[in-house]
Amino acid sequence: MPGSDGADGALRLNAATVACIVGTVAFAMYTRTLLPGVDLGDTGGFQAAVLWPETSARQGYPLYYLLARPFVLALSPSNPARGLNLFSACCAAAAVGLLTYIAAVVVRSAAAGAAAGLLLAASYTFWTQAVIAEVYALHLALVAGCLISLSAYAKQPTTMRLAIFFAIYAVSFGNHLTMILLLVPFAAFLLHRHPDPRALMSARTIALGAAIVAGGALLYLPNLLFVLTNIDAPPSLIDRIAIFWFDTTKADWREVMMLGVSPAEIGDRLAMWSWDARQQFGVAGLALAVFGAVRLWWISTRWAVLVWSAYAISTVFAVTYNVGDAHVFFLPGHFLTAFATAAALAPHVRRAGLVGPVPRVMAVFLVLLYAGWRAWDTWPSVDRHLDRRADVLVARAAGGLDDSNAVLLSQMEWQAENALLYSARYERRDLAWTRLADVMLHLPFFVRDNHAIGRDVVLSEEAAAEIVAAYGTTYAIVRDEVPSSPSLLEMVERIPRGAPYIVSLLTPAAGDSVDSAQFNAVLDVLAGNRAIARDGASYEVWAGVAGEKPAFHRGANRPFREAFSIAGDRFTVRLESWLPFDSFRRGGFGHVLRGHDHLLTLERGVSIVWFQTDGVPAFAYAAGLYAPKPRFRIAASAPQQVAAAPGAILGRELP
Repeated sequence: MPGSDGADGALRLNAATVACIVGTVAFAMYTRTLLPGVDLGDTGGFQAAVLWPETSARQGYPLYYLLARPFVLALSPSNPARGLNLFSACCAAAAVGLLTYIAAVVVRSAAAGAAAGLLLAASYTFWTQAVIAEVYALHLALVAGCLISLSAYAKQPTTMRLAIFFAIYAVSFGNHLTMILLLVPFAAFLLHRHPDPRALMSARTIALGAAIVAGGALLYLPNLLFVLTNIDAPPSLIDRIAIFWFDTTKADWREVMMLGVSPAEIGDRLAMWSWDARQQFGVAGLALAVFGAVRLWWISTRWAVLVWSAYAISTVFAVTYNVGDAHVFFLPGHFLTAFATAAALAPHVRRAGLVGPVPRVMAVFLVLLYAGWRAWDTWPSVDRHLDRRADVLVARAAGGLDDSNAVLLSQMEWQAENALLYSARYERRDLAWTRLADVMLHLPFFVRDNHAIGRDVVLSEEAAAEIVAAYGTTYAIVRDEVPSSPSLLEMVERIPRGAPYIVSLLTPAAGDSVDSAQFNAVLDVLAGNRAIARDGASYEVWAGVAGEKPAFHRGANRPFREAFSIAGDRFTVRLESWLPFDSFRRGGFGHVLRGHDHLLTLERGVSIVWFQTDGVPAFAYAAGLYAPKPRFRIAASAPQQVAAAPGAILGRELP
């Protein structure tokens, strides 16, 4: 058709321009809410590894490290944690911009593409991943890159464009192996578009794909070489390759986690999926996406097949993937949901669904306004620019120690230990630290040698308990007075009477427990012995003025949001997690807001915030990751084999 190429070129130019604008808006949102430093869990592990010279086979994200390392070196070599967080913000902004572009091209409306991009940008889970060091922002950017290359191929199906798609898809596996879930949708798209589908199975095409896959697999070469040259690896080459495959695919836990949900849990898992979708886009956004997904069949059958099949496959995987952070595996579904909203705003479709210009302009305006409201509403819950809780946790474990006076032995929960690993590598380079498991078999020699050079052996609470269990009274283990670790009851007793407070109790994670008697005493102190009894729900919140009967209490077994007033201030409690399936959530399981300002991040276990006499809020945790834990010493100056009974060594009560 005459002029069609010119119109298509103008559309793509407009789409690219709008994509840059939307991506820039998203980047501004993410940098304003960016985590400033280290975090717990995988994030801390990524931050510790990004500039570290040693490659581990367990680091199964070679593309992520390949792209992130020069970025961090160029922009933040002295603070790789913040640099890697910023890399995620860049990847997330790119994903938003690329989604805007491909949605605009497919539905032939730059405004509709902008609406889709902004809805993804403001979605809760994606935003939480955009402000920390994680692989999921890059994952969605690569998904968008694959869709754009498929769009280019659909416009002109040449071998070169097919090779470009193969290349993007192949290297994407170097960031996250769940790209395999898109194999069938992508293959269906290619078969639908190719002028001769049988040619896709020709020897030439298969050879091209195999060569590109082999090239993409080279990303894993450093990981393989690490195993092949590791002195601790078994002598057999086959066994070493098996170890590489085992570590790269995380086969030790993935093989029991995939499709690992019992039939009795499927109903709750589906409820979690439904709630999670509403959390991202709201009921109005989901209704728009459903309408758009139906309308997409009339715009382009091949794109409809891709979107529907990809959504179904990725969602079934996420629902049945028995991991503690299943919510992040819904992210591809969120991406496709946002894509579908663009189709609802398309200017025209073939055969059905014609929409006049005035209603469509009004609809686009309302959706853009809705996306802006979603961003405003989500902002305080995802804002982590003041979150230094991981630094405080590390300071409690390692504060005051250096290699001249002590060596730290830890046996900590893996999420906290990753933060300590980062700090030891980049912030506390004079810290002598090792894991207890690495020295347990020769602990007597380890203690003797460090004492010989005048160094105390400092122990985390878990390490001290393990040593007492294994060695009894062999060592004189004494409790460190610094840092102090008061119990929750002791902290609550210091709260001024008349001070507003909010306390939550969320079902603790496995391995943690709440001392019921002590927690009831805490409620009595806060309420002046007029406490509202616990009801045993997964989520419970009490709020009021210290010394008076609580003004607010709610218990529930499903997430909720509720607002209330205390002493003239408006507060909102937002439970943003799904218990018991969420074992860990980056950025917290819930939040307390005062007005529109973030006040407290709720974690599993006990979380409490109160206002001091100067009006400054203070907070504390118990029976969870951020709970203050005591530290212990085997002092070089103390004679050994004269310790008290093990029960006296460790006061095991929870704060």
